[in-house]
Amino acid sequence: MIQDAVQRVKTANDIVDVVGGYLTLRQTGRVFKSLCPFHDDRRPSFDVDPDRQRYRCWSCGEYGDVISFVQRIERLDFMEAMDLLARRAGIAWRDSEDSAQSAHKAKLLEACDWAQKQFQEALWDRLVGKGARDYLEDRGLEEQTLRTFGVGWAPPGGDWLLRRAQREGLDLELLGTLGILGRHDERLFDRFRERVIFPIRNPRGQTVGFGGRVLPGTPTAERAPKYYNSTDSALFTKSEQLFGLDLAREEAKKRGFLAVMEGYTDVLMAHQQGIGNVVATMGTALNHRHLSQLRRHTSQVVLVFDADAGGDGGVERALSLFAQQEMELRVARLPQGLDPCDWLLNEGPAPLYKALEEARDALTVAMDKWFPPGIEDRVGMSQAGLDRVLGLLGDGGTAGSAASVKRELLVGRLARRLGLREETLWQRKQELAKAPRVPDRREARAATASGEPPIDEASMPLIEREMLAALVSHPEWVEEAASSVEPACFTHPVVKGLYEALLGLLRTGQTPGPEGLRPTLSHQMYAMVLRLGDMGQSNPEPREWFEGLVDGMTRRNSRVKSAIVREELGRLAHAGDHEAALEVLRRLQESARGALKP
Repeated sequence: MIQDAVQRVKTANDIVDVVGGYLTLRQTGRVFKSLCPFHDDRRPSFDVDPDRQRYRCWSCGEYGDVISFVQRIERLDFMEAMDLLARRAGIAWRDSEDSAQSAHKAKLLEACDWAQKQFQEALWDRLVGKGARDYLEDRGLEEQTLRTFGVGWAPPGGDWLLRRAQREGLDLELLGTLGILGRHDERLFDRFRERVIFPIRNPRGQTVGFGGRVLPGTPTAERAPKYYNSTDSALFTKSEQLFGLDLAREEAKKRGFLAVMEGYTDVLMAHQQGIGNVVATMGTALNHRHLSQLRRHTSQVVLVFDADAGGDGGVERALSLFAQQEMELRVARLPQGLDPCDWLLNEGPAPLYKALEEARDALTVAMDKWFPPGIEDRVGMSQAGLDRVLGLLGDGGTAGSAASVKRELLVGRLARRLGLREETLWQRKQELAKAPRVPDRREARAATASGEPPIDEASMPLIEREMLAALVSHPEWVEEAASSVEPACFTHPVVKGLYEALLGLLRTGQTPGPEGLRPTLSHQMYAMVLRLGDMGQSNPEPREWFEGLVDGMTRRNSRVKSAIVREELGRLAHAGDHEAALEVLRRLQESARGALKP
C-alpha cells in the first residue's frame, strides 16, 4: 500500500539530514533553524523539528514533512520526490506495476539521451554538421551556448539515426514511441531530417523530446514545416513544455520572475547575453498547463511580445488566464519587426534588460488598447472595450478567496480608469455572465487543464474543520464516523471532498489516513491536511472531542433537514395538498426525534 511505502521512505530519510543537505541549520533547543528557502527571509524563521519530523516557516506559512520539502525545493511532484528520497536511502518503494512503469520511463529517458548525443555529435562533425554550424553562427550563437543547450543536427537521408540505432542494438519501438523514428508501410525512418535539433528538457535537465528547425535552403525546407516537434509521449507533452526551464529556474529565483519568449534561438541568445531567466513555449499559446509549470518556479511572469496585432491577442489570452491566479503578469514589448534574438545581437543585453524591468502589467496593456486617448467621445467603442476587458477578468472563486480579491482589485482599477462607479461595472459583468456564450476551442481545451482554486480555510465551518482534523489524526475513527456522518453533512466543498476520499480509502481496504490521500493531493492541499492532523494529535482528550464532533454534526444535519421539511410542509399546506402534507409532517417528526436523540 502507498501508506506503507510513504512511511518506509520517511523513516529512511531523517528530515534534519535531508534539509541540512540544502540549508545551513543551527540547533536552537529541540529544533533547528535556518533562513526560509521559500521566500525572501531576512532572519531565520524556518524551523525543522526532528521529533515530529516536520518543517515550518513562521513567516510565510510553509509547512510539511520531508517529502513535502523535497517537492518544494526540487520542484518535483509527489512520485518524483518519493523516487529521489528512495534512491538517497538506497531502498525500493514501488510495487511491481509501478516498478514496471518506472522502468519503462527510465528506458524512454535513456533513449532520449542517446538520441540527443547522436544529434549533438552530428552538429560538431567537421563535415556532416558544417551547414548547420554556419547557419547557427550567422544567427550569432556561440559554441559554448550551443553546447550548454545540447543543440544538434539531424542529417538528411531519412535513415541516418535509424542505422546508428540498429548498429548499437537499440529498441527501435522505444524510439518510435518517442516520435524520433516514424513508420510508413512497415518501414522505419528518421522523423527529423535536415533540421537543427533543440533538445527539450524537463526541469531536472533530462531530455524528454526534441524540436527541429528546418535548415534554410535545403530540399526539406521547400516541402516541410519550418518547425517540427516530437510527438506526445509519457515524457513529453507539447502543450505544457517550456523550453529552457531547466537552465532558467535558478536565475528566476534571483531575479524574481520568468520571461516567456516565442522561439528557441531567442532563449539561447538571451542566455548567451547573460539574461538567464528566460523560457519559451513550444509554438503554442500560453495555457493553464504552462501556468502549472511556471508557478512552481515563480510568482511573476513577463511575456515578451512583438509589437503587432498578434501580440495584442496573446496579451489578452494571457490576461484571462492570469486574472484568477496568484501570479502577476507583465508584458514587455519589442521594437517593430525585431525578434529578441536579432535585437540582442544588434543592441546587446541592455535594451532587453530595460524592457523586462519596465514591463507593464497586462491589465494596463489591455486598457491602453481598448481605451486610447479620445475614446471618451465614441460611446459605442467605449462600451465594446469595457465588455471586452470585463470578459477577460473571469468569474468564480469563493468570496474572500485570493482569486475573488484579485478580481475585485482589477475591476477597481478599471473603474478608476474609466471614471465609473465599481457597482456599475459589477452590474455589467453580471449581465455579461448571464448572456449565452459558446467558448472557443482554445478555451474549452484550457478549461480541462485548469488548476485547483485556492484553499480558503477561513471559510470552512469550525466543526467541519475539526472533524477533518480528528479523522486524519485518528484514521481508525473513519469507519465509526461513516456510520453516523453522511458526506451531505459537510457544507464546505473541500472538506466534503476530503471526507469522501477518506471513505473511498476505507471502502477499498486501505488505511483512510493522510498518506493514503497524498498521491491525489496538491502540495497546498496536503500541507493543510498535515496541519489539521497535527492539530488533532495535540488534543489532550481526543476521544471525547471526536464524540462531541460526531454528535454536533448529526444534530446540525438533523436541523438542516427539519428546516427543509418545514419549508416543504408550508408550501403543500398553502397549495391544499393535505395528504402530501401529512406525509411530510411524519418525516418532520422523525427528523425532530433524531435531533433530540442523546
